Amino acid sequence: MVEKEISQYSLDREELAAIEKQLTIEVGLHYIAIIEFVPASESITAVELFTFEKLEHNWYQIFQEVRLQSILFDVNYASKQIFINGFQQSIIPEKFYKAEETNNFLQILYGWKNSDLNYDSIYIQNQQVYIASQLPTDLQQMFHVSFSDIPVYNSLRKQIETALKLGSELQNYWHIQFYPGCFSLVSVQQQQLHLAESYCYTCVEDIIFRLVSILNTYNIQTLPLKVHVSGIIHESDEMYTTI
Repeated sequence: MVEKEISQYSLDREELAAIEKQLTIEVGLHYIAIIEFVPASESITAVELFTFEKLEHNWYQIFQEVRLQSILFDVNYASKQIFINGFQQSIIPEKFYKAEETNNFLQILYGWKNSDLNYDSIYIQNQQVYIASQLPTDLQQMFHVSFSDIPVYNSLRKQIETALKLGSELQNYWHIQFYPGCFSLVSVQQQQLHLAESYCYTCVEDIIFRLVSILNTYNIQTLPLKVHVSGIIHESDEMYTTI
């Protein structure tokens, strides 16, 4: 069952026509977020967040329920884009990337069945790197058939770009982004991409365990660390204060 958790619309959003706006649809394991954006003013004019619990999704049914509840979904915007987030994935340098081998590697690593390969790419210091993800087959088919004219990106791509920019003058920088049921962490050490990964959680202890494990595994505590936290989290949340 899909629940509409957030529905926020600016009072003046109707002053601009849809052809002057962009729509972003972000799809995660347990949520779909829809964001209306005005490129000219770089402002967000509407946000909708839909959540669902079960991992074994019927993605067609989920999108149908979202469409019925959403004010934004079927509006004819100037442009639309889709971001995927939190699915099983791996970052692979261009020289090691081959689609068939990568798909087999992800299936062995994560064990998902009925899945297809989805990939995005990013240039880091003039080197192309692929973000390869394992998506449920029915979701990937929806992207190809129902949303064939809409580009699909990986949310981790944008977070890596942001982290490299914000951490460019720091010895040790973490950019952590929270979503319903998962969070992603990008670590930059001495202007180099060190780690970029997404993790699922069910309680705040899962998050603390993962963060401490990363600190210990990579011996990060030996350098001054600046942490940037954003996403679906509030300063009054238990999760925020515990972290």
